[in-house]
Amino acid sequence: MCGQCGIILGKKRRTRKELNRLGNMFTELLRYNERRGRDATGIYIVDKNGVGKILKAPVSAMCLTESIEYQEELQNISNKTVALLGHTRFRTVGTPMVNDNNHPIESSHCVGTHNGTINNHDELFGKHEWKRTGQVDSEAIFRCADDCIHDGKLDMGEFSEKLREFRGTMSFLLFNRQEPTAIYVGIGNMPLCLRYHPKLRCLCYSSELMPLVMTGKEYKGWRLFLKSAMTLYRFDITNLMNWDSVPMNFNV
Repeated sequence: MCGQCGIILGKKRRTRKELNRLGNMFTELLRYNERRGRDATGIYIVDKNGVGKILKAPVSAMCLTESIEYQEELQNISNKTVALLGHTRFRTVGTPMVNDNNHPIESSHCVGTHNGTINNHDELFGKHEWKRTGQVDSEAIFRCADDCIHDGKLDMGEFSEKLREFRGTMSFLLFNRQEPTAIYVGIGNMPLCLRYHPKLRCLCYSSELMPLVMTGKEYKGWRLFLKSAMTLYRFDITNLMNWDSVPMNFNV
């Protein structure tokens, strides 16, 4: 198992104090999710311009979040930030000592995280002749998404249909750099919990509910998002409460 956690930021003008608090909440989510994977930890701060820096290393969440590099990245959170994506890895396929195997995973157009195992990843890479950067099975999801991006936008129906070829377990977060205000959330057969705060205009997510409950307790009014499994969602920061979705089917 791995841990996925983060914050999707709805459109809102935030003070430096608010941005710092969101950064602290993100740190708390990562540390609470450390129990799900200590082999590697990574983050990606998504920018409205479709750019952002991936920071990841074969260390625990506590170790990464105490680093100077991590603290510097938190200072880059601004009103241009779309989302904070985090991952704590429990090694399955691919050694964490090769950083390309750690999450977030980067493909030609996408950056994302995955919890689960794709059992037929070698077969998929061979069949579709996808470029492969690392050894990790998760990369197949984001290479598949690359093939489904047309005129800059991910075709959710096509992507969902192609995921039928996948065998295994998955839930994932995906950012298409050509859609800089959107985040895709695939809730499959691995746990992923979400909750929303209307005043903060942010959507927090975690592989387990407990980190969400323990994070941001000073803010009242959190609403648990009860989302259907085996569904692909698209959230746009202009209105997080107006999402798109399609069924997501694959072979377990």
